[in-house]
Amino acid sequence: MKLKDKIKTFPDSPGVYSMKNSAGETIYIGKAASLKERVRSYFSGLVPAKTAVQMGEVKDIDFIETESSVEALFLEARLIKKNMPKYNIKDKDDKSRIYVHITRERFPRVYLMRETDLPQIKEKTPIIYGPFLSGRSVSDALELIRKIVPFRTCSVMPKRKCLYGYLDLCETPCEGNVSKLQYGKKIRQVRDFFEGKKVRVLNSLKREMKLASKGQDFEGAAKVRDHIYALEHLKQMFVREGRGGTVFRRIEGYDISNISGAFATGSMVVFIDGMSEKSEYRKFKIKWVKGANDVAMMKEVLIRRFHNDWPHPDLILIDGGRGQVNAAVSVLKNLGLDIPVIGLAKGPDRKKDELITSRTLPRQDISLFKEVRDESHRFAKGYYERLHRKSIA
Repeated sequence: MKLKDKIKTFPDSPGVYSMKNSAGETIYIGKAASLKERVRSYFSGLVPAKTAVQMGEVKDIDFIETESSVEALFLEARLIKKNMPKYNIKDKDDKSRIYVHITRERFPRVYLMRETDLPQIKEKTPIIYGPFLSGRSVSDALELIRKIVPFRTCSVMPKRKCLYGYLDLCETPCEGNVSKLQYGKKIRQVRDFFEGKKVRVLNSLKREMKLASKGQDFEGAAKVRDHIYALEHLKQMFVREGRGGTVFRRIEGYDISNISGAFATGSMVVFIDGMSEKSEYRKFKIKWVKGANDVAMMKEVLIRRFHNDWPHPDLILIDGGRGQVNAAVSVLKNLGLDIPVIGLAKGPDRKKDELITSRTLPRQDISLFKEVRDESHRFAKGYYERLHRKSIA
């Protein structure tokens, strides 16, 4: 069976896919909300150049179906750690990989960390899960798990209950509302999620509900019942992940901020695997353009950006319309660069976002584009306001 014909038989459901070369070696592992749609996107002819190189080696693709995208996310991490496929680790600097660290404190903390920060852990046998290649996805998954199994994330235990406690997202050990043993059981449930033991979590919650009811703690039993319902409907709850995921690993967002050309500034923000990378943000004080000309200013920012030895993006996102997109495309063309450009602007009525693209792109999760656009706007505006304050000080 030809590979494209095989993909037609893939299910339209969450799971993990494995790409293999002619020797049968696994060279890439990925997750998907829809296995069929995600894998099919690799054959669209619109993938980045480095992905096209990878696809040139692919001779077979297998998959493992999961009940939800959350389980696919955790399974992907376990399989990558086990198989170390070359295209999952090739050209990925350490800071792009995300891990979940569960501390060994009396009341353990659960939080995300970059690979470059792993040496800072002082524990002899740290509890670490990963690597995860999408910080945004694992962050969403942790938010969801926390609604089912509350845990603490604070770096320093507060003296009183914080917002997460009031939202029932933490057992509030800071106020002595949970014993070390009880909290330890919750952390074991969190670990079971990462280890693919959802059924064990479910059985544990059912025992909790039964004990609460037996002790006539009906409010507690109702709360656990809601957690059980959430766990059983995990597939429907994990809604932020796009149906096809994204083939654009590094997205750069740009915006211009000025009033009638005064104190004009440009911003560049960077998102890697859906997660903002603030250390790579850049700001530009407009030097070449006089007067109010956002299109010319955008050209200046991009020309100056690409004359620096910074990693190139897989996608450029402009906070603006067709004029700014065309300006960006012309700069890239003159520099001999083939990078897709999109613009995300408020529509004519200022109530609806309008997406402008320089070419046909694979189906995407537009919420990520909005996040990049809003962040580039915030960053540019902040720099503009700082320059303006300096001028009147």
